[in-house]
Amino acid sequence: MSSKMYAWYQQLHSPTGVEQSLYCNFTSEDEKDLIISAASQLTVFRLCKSRESHGKDEEIQNNQAKVKLEQIGTWQLFGNIVSMKSVRMNGAKRDSILLSFKEAKLSIIEFDVSTYDIKTSSLHYFEESLHKDGMLQRISLPKLSIDPDGRCASMQLTVNSVAIIPFQSGDLASEDTILGNDNVQPQTGKGQTATSYSINLREVDSRLQRIIDMQFLHGYYEPTLLILFESLRTWSGRVAIRQDTANIVAISLNMTERLNPVIWSLNGLPYDCKFVYAVPKPIGGVLIFAVNSLLYLNQSVPPYGTAVNSLTQNSTSFPLRPQEDVCMTLDCCNAAFVSPESMVISTNSGDLYVLTLLVDSMRSVRNFHFDKAASSVLTSCVSPMENGFLFLGSRLGNSLLLHYTKARSDSSKTNHGEEPASKRKRLNTAADWKATDGSDVEDFEMYGKDNVTSEPLSSYNFEVCDSLLNIGPCGAAELGEPAFLSEEFVNQRETDLELVVLSGHGKNGALSILQRTVKPQVVTTFELPGCIDMWTVRSKAKSKPVTVGKDAEGQHGYLILSRVDSTLILETGKEIMEVEDSGFNTRQSSVYIGNIGGEKQLILQVCTTGVWLLDGVKLVQHLALDFDAPIIQCSVADPYAMLLTSDGQLVLLVLKDDTDEESGVKLHCSNPSISQVPLISSICLYLDKSGLFQTSGNIISKKSTTAKEDELMSDDDFGYKTKSVSNPKDSTAQVSIGTSFTVDEEDELLYGESDPDIVFPTSFTMPQPEQVGKQTSTNVTQTPQEENTFWAIVGREHRNLEIYSVPNIELVYVVKNFSLGHKLLVNSNSHTYIGESEKPISGAESRYSDNPKIHELLLIGMGHHALRPHLIARVEQDLFIYEAFKYKPESALQKNVLNIRFKKIHHGILTRRQPSTTDGSASISNQKLRPFTNIGGYSGVFLCGPYPHWILSGSRGALHCHPMSVDGTITCFVSFHNVNCPQGFLYFNRQGELRICMLPPHMKYDNPWPAKKVSLRCTPHFISYSIEHKVYALVSSVSEPCTRLPFTNCDNEREFEDLERDERFVYPHIDKFSVQLISPVGWELIPNARIDMEEYEHVTCMKNAWLNPGPYTTVRQNFVVLGTCNVMGEEMSSRGKIIILEIIEVVPEPGQPLTKNKLKQIYSSEQKGPVTAVCGVEGNLLAAIGQKIFVWRFDENQSLRGLAFVDTNMYIHQAFCFRNFAVVADIQRSITLLRFQDEFKTLSVVSRDVKPLETYSANLLVDGTSVAFLASDHDKNLVVFKYDPEDRESHGGSRLMRRADIHVGSHVNCMWRLGCNQFDRASGTMNTSYTGSHVTMMGTLDGSLSFILPITEKIYRRLLMIQNAMVTGQQHTAGLNPKAYRQFVSRQKILFNSTKNILDGDLLWRYAALSRIERNELAKKVGTTSDQILDDLMDIHRSTCVM
Repeated sequence: MSSKMYAWYQQLHSPTGVEQSLYCNFTSEDEKDLIISAASQLTVFRLCKSRESHGKDEEIQNNQAKVKLEQIGTWQLFGNIVSMKSVRMNGAKRDSILLSFKEAKLSIIEFDVSTYDIKTSSLHYFEESLHKDGMLQRISLPKLSIDPDGRCASMQLTVNSVAIIPFQSGDLASEDTILGNDNVQPQTGKGQTATSYSINLREVDSRLQRIIDMQFLHGYYEPTLLILFESLRTWSGRVAIRQDTANIVAISLNMTERLNPVIWSLNGLPYDCKFVYAVPKPIGGVLIFAVNSLLYLNQSVPPYGTAVNSLTQNSTSFPLRPQEDVCMTLDCCNAAFVSPESMVISTNSGDLYVLTLLVDSMRSVRNFHFDKAASSVLTSCVSPMENGFLFLGSRLGNSLLLHYTKARSDSSKTNHGEEPASKRKRLNTAADWKATDGSDVEDFEMYGKDNVTSEPLSSYNFEVCDSLLNIGPCGAAELGEPAFLSEEFVNQRETDLELVVLSGHGKNGALSILQRTVKPQVVTTFELPGCIDMWTVRSKAKSKPVTVGKDAEGQHGYLILSRVDSTLILETGKEIMEVEDSGFNTRQSSVYIGNIGGEKQLILQVCTTGVWLLDGVKLVQHLALDFDAPIIQCSVADPYAMLLTSDGQLVLLVLKDDTDEESGVKLHCSNPSISQVPLISSICLYLDKSGLFQTSGNIISKKSTTAKEDELMSDDDFGYKTKSVSNPKDSTAQVSIGTSFTVDEEDELLYGESDPDIVFPTSFTMPQPEQVGKQTSTNVTQTPQEENTFWAIVGREHRNLEIYSVPNIELVYVVKNFSLGHKLLVNSNSHTYIGESEKPISGAESRYSDNPKIHELLLIGMGHHALRPHLIARVEQDLFIYEAFKYKPESALQKNVLNIRFKKIHHGILTRRQPSTTDGSASISNQKLRPFTNIGGYSGVFLCGPYPHWILSGSRGALHCHPMSVDGTITCFVSFHNVNCPQGFLYFNRQGELRICMLPPHMKYDNPWPAKKVSLRCTPHFISYSIEHKVYALVSSVSEPCTRLPFTNCDNEREFEDLERDERFVYPHIDKFSVQLISPVGWELIPNARIDMEEYEHVTCMKNAWLNPGPYTTVRQNFVVLGTCNVMGEEMSSRGKIIILEIIEVVPEPGQPLTKNKLKQIYSSEQKGPVTAVCGVEGNLLAAIGQKIFVWRFDENQSLRGLAFVDTNMYIHQAFCFRNFAVVADIQRSITLLRFQDEFKTLSVVSRDVKPLETYSANLLVDGTSVAFLASDHDKNLVVFKYDPEDRESHGGSRLMRRADIHVGSHVNCMWRLGCNQFDRASGTMNTSYTGSHVTMMGTLDGSLSFILPITEKIYRRLLMIQNAMVTGQQHTAGLNPKAYRQFVSRQKILFNSTKNILDGDLLWRYAALSRIERNELAKKVGTTSDQILDDLMDIHRSTCVM
């Protein structure tokens, strides 16, 4: 057995705790974007307004509340963003963003509209400045500040030095040119910086000890930087001797001469000054936020300060006026100006205040006015936006988008007219947003005016518009069983789990329930073997409507099943019954069946030899198509349908009004003039509602279009036989064809007049473009419905993709070598392409023979109102997803081409089959991409096949892919809306079972994982799951003001001293703990199942422990064990308790079924020290008490009897056991391995890590027969230790050997283990690659979830070479280095080297998203094949797809 340990680390759930936010013109010149950062994730949103037209005035007024955040893009960076600012460079049309990272790195990025991606325009690093003057460690963060006029930026380097980054005009050389980048053209003036330099501020002011904050000031001729600093260090306990140690100094920056004269300084500010905010013009100056006061300072104006509580009376000599009716602290607050005289302040308690600066005629501030406007989330950043919107980012709760309106206070209203507390407006965000969570955590409370001054001041009203889900910080996690799981899936170990994460703090405390895969709710199951495809259709002509009203309109009338040689028609109502006599063709297998004709809901059936049009079960029209080859594919975009035969011929069908027919409609067919060489292999019709699909000009005239269409529609030219069937029940309703126009009028609107002067190759005709503004048609401005356009997407055998306009088939877009999966799809030269396609050369086939085959194409609108077109393609075993974006090249030589490009989306879906599995494609329908609308309120695409996935894009606009591996291979899928199954779906699994299902309504799927958030409004600390009783035990606390202090009298008894202070005194808060039961059925607290802790008693640990209840039994019982400690200040010794609880079943109270479970306290005893960690070992209880660890036996008298103990280091905060071993984690001294021997009653130290490590969490890393120990630390690292007594350096096994480490960039606070997925349901075979291994998963404080998996050395070596090639061979956002990011980080100087041995799965997973050429090049460099690398990735993915 090798002593080495190799592992794979990958992040599964992106971080959700928002830390920074910006509002600027990043992606567009016309509209601003909201940019947020969460740890290493950068996400760009825009405000999305509802496009619905409102007829009533009140609806127009209420339309502001319908504004949502729509995601434009998200980027994962290899570095944590510390600070983020925006600046408009000289001559640029859009803003650039400055990102600062740890180790004094600065990247300037901008948005590239040609690739719809981020590009790095400048890099700056000051790492050599960090360790000057003997600095050993970094204790300051690289905070950024931007000059208001965009002339330069500053970044703090150390406690006393600052870097200056000048932004210069276009005539000077940029830094990229200095660095040797020849591609940069300095004269463009975009993204340019001059050479940056650093300033030692001790040379500016020799008293400077520590920079507190800094900001650029408004209204100065040269950039002026104001620095708030500390001259002498002090703290709260030393204020009586040393106070008022804060000072300010303002320096003017002459960047050409690099001179920094001091122009303003002020000394003796309160010691607790925290933040500086520059006041905009015309007022100018600065606001300085101290913990207990607020100061306004301006040059040559006397300072003005106010005390926001009464704590300033003895802590400062600075003159402060008391601010009446205000009692708060400003530490940990966030603020932003919403106007030159008003700013919004979010305090550390979540209250929102509007601060108004009252100025006199000389523009000097004379007073502050505080207005408590709302109570909101605990914020980490505040960003004001245009049109009265405000974004509150939070790490502790959901981030909110607010809309504020200004309201003049009524001057006649007095203080006596204040609203009573019962009538104060309280707004719950749960009603304001449905996309993230139905039971939101954040409450938003509105209050009336507390006090109205005599001046007519403005007050603000806030309302919630949108919310971003945050599952962090993950304090603890527990695996449990889903309460609602269908019987069909109960016995599956790897899917019968859900994850409960403790999130938030204080009033933002919540439970986040997460599932990795979609678990459908099965209504019923039928066994129908032999079916290869199915469809559901709606019909107005159904004989017996089941329901009446709105529900009846959208219900499906018929379910059609296709077999190898027949078609089965089923009528769906309260029961599903077979239809015997109908106009359907039931003697053949069907290729496609769907609705056409808009509101008339006609049914189109396509078989291999012809087309049937039906109204209900009555045949309306039959087209027998005489082709040598059968029809294999059909695509419909009402009123058009396109058919494809196996030899590549196309047929275009159009449904038109026809008064001669009894039915009022008729199908017209034509053979589009599209070249059939090379062979067409896949087609798709698309109805565009987004307006993105627009060509550069030209609109064909009504006359020419009609003539052309008549020529296309003449039946005699193509040998079609049209057979009309009379319909006795003729409907007089008009058929809706996308718009209210007839086809001819619509063509004129879309294509305008043609110009016959230009000659193109004979295979098609392309009209001469005209300017749209020159058209004379009067119908264009009448209705916005002209945006709906029709397009045909065609994939060819030689792997090209073409887009044609419909109905006048014109080539408008060509993508060459589409199946190679390029990152960006651009339009190729269509003229040369058409010429080539007429005369295919013999070498063409061999040139494209290596290209993979396009199996299926789908262009579909996704997101909000389906306005974001996505192109989804199945190519060999890969799935490509592209999003269309608008791009018009500046030098457009060609006209009549689409002004769009397609950007590849990294979706993370791997669908590769195991090499040993036989391909069952003969029994599986060819169409695996199944679009759906309104399944549980969601729309998107379902991917059938061996690894089925839901591809969803909700109103937020982000694409989410959720696997549904619970039932193995899914052969076909269709949506189904019925009285017994509203908004449900149907699918066939591999066993030929038809399941009628619904999405579980309690989960929200518009998230990275299916999730649900349950508000607790208290801080959760620990959670444990009872397997026997299917309930959770939860420890939580509520913060309360402390108005009395404990002390010990002369008799050693505890007494309390009451604190009597004035009404503006800020009392300290203490936590009141309790343990209670919560049921997973409705996620409600179980009544009368709660135990409150004593005052000042804190719960420090809770575990489920399996204990032997007596010496004469070997059956172990499950108990909930708590450890507590008393926190009563420095003067009283800390004691703790061990409390053992049992969950019992009782007779439930009437009408309350949840009350069948209660908590029973069976043991509670005070210990001589704080009980900080507990776990069960060999049926006994292990507990860490003070500096000792004890093992207790739980005897038959329900009391604890000591067996053994051992001394430990500092403070054990975590312990877990396996067999007779225990691993304990110390707060400073790393981890220790203990062994308990029951026969000798001894507890001994086996091995320990002797290096210091501030451990956060610990668990096992299991690789078959080998076990290692995993620990996370304060510096955001993961370290793997191994017990290896044969190693010389282990000193006979007394030292744990460090075998692997990696920097993960997040504080890992909780871990849990799961067995790898041993069974592959897609193939029905065992996963042999990771037999016996465990996947160790973890939650972090920024809301991300990740896992680590042990791998073999062979796979590690192969993937490591690919990883190294990708580090150097791929471009990385913001110029960051993945290899440096994953290096072990330590604040202290360490005397050992990093051991690495852990692969960066986040980087390697991007290999699957590369194009085929890039994959092969990288694999060729390391001497392997692309298929081998992808198979390794697929094995890891298949084994870790648990929960």
